[in-house]
Amino acid sequence: MASRLRHDALVEGAFIAGLTVVIALSGLSVPPLFLLSNLVTPLPLAVLVRRHDLKTGAVALMVAAALLFVLYGRPVTVLMLVIQMGPLGLLLGLLFKNHVRAGLAVAVAAVVAAGLTLLTLVLGFWITGINPLVIGPQMHQGAEHLLEWYRQQGFIEPGMEEELRRLLQEMIQLAAILLPANLVIWSLVSTFITYYLGQVVFRRLGYVVTPLPSFREWQFPWYLVWILILGLALFMGGDALGKQVFSAAGKNLLYIGACLYLVLGLAVVSFYFARWQLSRSVKILLAVALLLYWPFAVIMLITLGLVDSLLNIRHLNHHGDKGGD
Repeated sequence: MASRLRHDALVEGAFIAGLTVVIALSGLSVPPLFLLSNLVTPLPLAVLVRRHDLKTGAVALMVAAALLFVLYGRPVTVLMLVIQMGPLGLLLGLLFKNHVRAGLAVAVAAVVAAGLTLLTLVLGFWITGINPLVIGPQMHQGAEHLLEWYRQQGFIEPGMEEELRRLLQEMIQLAAILLPANLVIWSLVSTFITYYLGQVVFRRLGYVVTPLPSFREWQFPWYLVWILILGLALFMGGDALGKQVFSAAGKNLLYIGACLYLVLGLAVVSFYFARWQLSRSVKILLAVALLLYWPFAVIMLITLGLVDSLLNIRHLNHHGDKGGD
């Protein structure tokens, strides 16, 4: 009986390895499918781990990696893809197999995915020697082409060209510095989508899955504030000591923390929108007001998310209302 089960596991593992290769190759070969492929690639491995065990999933991952190396022929690209997608698929399988509650499972998977993203960034620099944070001549040429187009269209007044050129260069420099943060944020978003797709797949396969909390019930732990504290310390210390590496790391941490608290602030607003039972027209007006005053709204939402993370104002307000009743 045990040998029969093992045989079935090996057969399924071979099938899953082949399916993973097909999905990954479709994304690598057809650029429009790349993002969708990255979202789906971890799921076959997650299903295999859920149905059998981690060992079977790891063997399938190694087989899939070997096939990708042979069929695609670009070792660095395949290595980056395997590092980002493979462990995440195995982890998701373990989380679903052990019935970890959805909120904690997404948080764990997101942290691991962010770590894998940074690992691939470092490995890519170590293997190729290309620093993605250094601005290449193509970006400078793009800025000059944009200035030339503005000049031809008559958008640039006399004396404004140098100021606009300086502004474009600063924007390009900031975009390069914040590249790691943007990659981490995308990994967080993509992991959430992959987890949600995994829930759909497992429900279709007949497994019991704990549902994700609604957006207005999202909460972040208080110690997330250390991202902002550490980021601010590195940013200010790096500038004071003239250490651009520390300053850049601080900017990335501040950017990531601000994005996380922005999402939490939106969750708090969504909670009160539902709590106050506002009419559709009032909700639309408030949403339009947020968009019209977006720079101020962003600061307000980040502050609201930070305060809620530290004080859990939705919980306090709920209990205060109950006590008043």
